Amino acid sequence: MASSARAAVVSFIRAAFWPLSAAIVLVALLQPLYFVALGSIHVIAPPTAIERHLRDAFEEGVLGTDGVPPLLIFRGGEQLTECISLGIGLNPNESPWRTAITGSNPLGEHSCFGLHQVVTGQPVTWVPYDRYWHGYRLILAPLSAAMPYWLVKFFLGLVLAGASALLWLALRDRSDWTVATVFLLTVVCLSDLLYVWRTATHTISLIFIFSGTWLWSRLLQRGWALFPLVLVSAAFGSFFNYIDFLVNPPMMPMLLMFFALLSIRQETRMLPLLAVFAWFLGYAETWAAKWTIASVFSDDPDAVLKSIFDVVRFRVAGELPGVVIFPLYASVKAFMRVLKYPAVVIPAAMFVGIVHYGLTVSRIDIRKAALLSSPVLVPVVWFEALSSHTQWHLLQSSRSAAVALALILCALLLAMAERPTMGQLWNHLKSAAIFRWSKPELGAG
Repeated sequence: MASSARAAVVSFIRAAFWPLSAAIVLVALLQPLYFVALGSIHVIAPPTAIERHLRDAFEEGVLGTDGVPPLLIFRGGEQLTECISLGIGLNPNESPWRTAITGSNPLGEHSCFGLHQVVTGQPVTWVPYDRYWHGYRLILAPLSAAMPYWLVKFFLGLVLAGASALLWLALRDRSDWTVATVFLLTVVCLSDLLYVWRTATHTISLIFIFSGTWLWSRLLQRGWALFPLVLVSAAFGSFFNYIDFLVNPPMMPMLLMFFALLSIRQETRMLPLLAVFAWFLGYAETWAAKWTIASVFSDDPDAVLKSIFDVVRFRVAGELPGVVIFPLYASVKAFMRVLKYPAVVIPAAMFVGIVHYGLTVSRIDIRKAALLSSPVLVPVVWFEALSSHTQWHLLQSSRSAAVALALILCALLLAMAERPTMGQLWNHLKSAAIFRWSKPELGAG
């Protein structure tokens, strides 16, 4: 037993060494490009045009100074992040190159209040937000300069719908129509996918996750070898860190691992684990590079690094109301959060139909189902590693939990020798014993 485990570890290290080494170099080469791109964004996204559209957004009720937009249709998003992201790049006393490093945003009673002061020409205090790259501005800033902000939100929502369709196609091509539909329907029912468009940065994050996973699946289908697939995974992890606000990091590596398991070949048998390792390697290296750049170009490098690492410790085990630091508590809380959606009855009904079909028509191969469900461990490890952050931002964390539960349902379907159609699932749901309606006998007594 020990010798076989040792042999597996040695085999993994041999398979991982050169691809991960190359991934480290690739991600390092991306960092200057990230900096140049952010420092040049003002050329195609003039701050004056952005300010004009944001000023109109406040006047029209698309944004609210207290974080609650007057127009009902735009309420419910994460306005704190929204207004922070929109304020970066509008500091008139800061050069674009300095903004690429510092990412200063206006301080106010609420981030939206500070943003309103900026776009209406009132004095405001600027504070650095230098622990993130803010690469989402490559998309958000040009859109905000080119069109009204309400249109930016709707446009990104439509793009997210397209990215969701691409992910559905990827699953359909690797399995069938039923598996893909069960997955997407479960994610829709157990998350805020239908109205996440209210927060632009969250929408951009999900667009990249879904479309990037589709692209990775296509590369797998075309027979790409392990080495370039690992490089692509690392590049995806790096770029995700570049554009994200620590919203849904475990979702994409979980999906990549799932697709790798669906497409496993002899020469890519190590790919499921390597894809996850490479993704997080790119993610971590890019974040570390940002911290290094922020400290090097600061007047007080020690203070910057101390501030960053204080936040890191806070994300891991910070004391906040309702936060309990205990093994698996954060994971249970994230998975239980998805059960609060009224539409949870739909995935629950599909689960009953799948189990009934597996018991009466085509047996579920438990070992195969467990293997295909193993990517669920990725968000669990993340939830536990950043326990405080997971519990404090439960809505965002629960999106990854929703995808994890969707993958479990897909794994059960894929573990059947004869998979059902959606119509058959419905029929088996109706015939399940717990849904039978017992009728009293007539004439008794």
